[in-house]
Amino acid sequence: MKQNLLKAFILSAVVSMSVLVGGSQAAEWYKGQFHCHSHWSDGDTFPELAISWYKDNGYHFMSLTDHSTLQLDTNRWKEVSTSLIAESRRKFGNDWVETKEENGKTLVRLKTVAELAAKLNEPGRFLLIPGHEQNTGVAGFTLHANAINITETIPFPGNFPSIAAAASAWRKATLENATKNGLEGFWMLNHPIWPYYDTSPEELIVASEVEFYERHQPAFPKKRQPQMPDPEKYWDIVNAFRMLAGAKPIYGVATDDNHMYRPFRVYASVIGHNWIVVRSEQLDANSLIRAMKKGDFYASSGVVLRDVRFEPATKTLSVEVEPAGNTKYTIRFVGTKKGFDTKKEPFVIPGDGDRLPERKGFTYSDDIGATFKTVDGTAASYQMAPDDMYVRAIITADKSQSRLGILRTDANAADTAWTQPVW
Repeated sequence: MKQNLLKAFILSAVVSMSVLVGGSQAAEWYKGQFHCHSHWSDGDTFPELAISWYKDNGYHFMSLTDHSTLQLDTNRWKEVSTSLIAESRRKFGNDWVETKEENGKTLVRLKTVAELAAKLNEPGRFLLIPGHEQNTGVAGFTLHANAINITETIPFPGNFPSIAAAASAWRKATLENATKNGLEGFWMLNHPIWPYYDTSPEELIVASEVEFYERHQPAFPKKRQPQMPDPEKYWDIVNAFRMLAGAKPIYGVATDDNHMYRPFRVYASVIGHNWIVVRSEQLDANSLIRAMKKGDFYASSGVVLRDVRFEPATKTLSVEVEPAGNTKYTIRFVGTKKGFDTKKEPFVIPGDGDRLPERKGFTYSDDIGATFKTVDGTAASYQMAPDDMYVRAIITADKSQSRLGILRTDANAADTAWTQPVW
């Protein structure tokens, strides 16, 4: 009975997050973060401090995606530093942090997602969306994914022979949980090249119902070999072969995957370096996710866009940058044409003792992910040719904005924004 009451309470809280006070409004751009961690798993700070960093730094929505658990347990206690306790009390009041002494240690009760939402949500300004990261091994490979806008922890549904089969089943379980509770579920495959090319593009071609993957985040693979496709090529391989089979392309999400918020940590932090911006009619979870499922968002590692438009009547993709200082920008339109060379050459990377396993894959033609047009400036358009399968835009700055210590998936990459593929 207690568990049922808890679930009912959480569901009520989650559903209330999806209601924006007031009537409908014109679509606006909302900045968000869909992958970060807290003391509920392996993050180094309280969940309220993690959330408030994003809220205080101009984000409109975010999801705490702690490993393998939605923050529902009302009796989760953790030993933490006295400095964190003081910081949380300064920000949220002396009564907010609950402590107890046990075996000479000071323990703090971690706040649930409902408590965090009640404290930090502001209609029209900031929204916490419930979620968690899913982690497992599949046939010798690592599979991580984020389940968002859900009401309970989504367990791994079973053993599968491949990443593609597991991803399809896990996505299905996540969306079923959301749907049965009147919510719009979101499932994203995380960091496919981490830790060592664990999700090949071929897996995402097979699992064609997977709508989202983590295109850009700070985790490096253990050792990327030249035979492995770079992140841009990876995305285009999936898109080209999906569309060849009559499926939709996949959308790319940029995230921090942040674990470290404390400034004294050796690697500083990757917080605030990668995000998404969604054009939505309202700042509620269902509206945001529906907009993302239509591809009405862009991903960024530093470049801010003023607008992105695709006109179906003329098949024209237009991009406009919000310039920063004297930064110069290059806008590149990339895609794959019908009749592209589909041949692929297999490669095998031998194992490297106990550190790296053997990896197999394919190299593909330069027809995939070709550059259709390049413009230097803050605005550009591309009208699709009759033989274009899809097109997307990559907007690159000639310098990086000053932020905290940064790690990048792409070595020496500049600040970039990526629009979603249109077709």
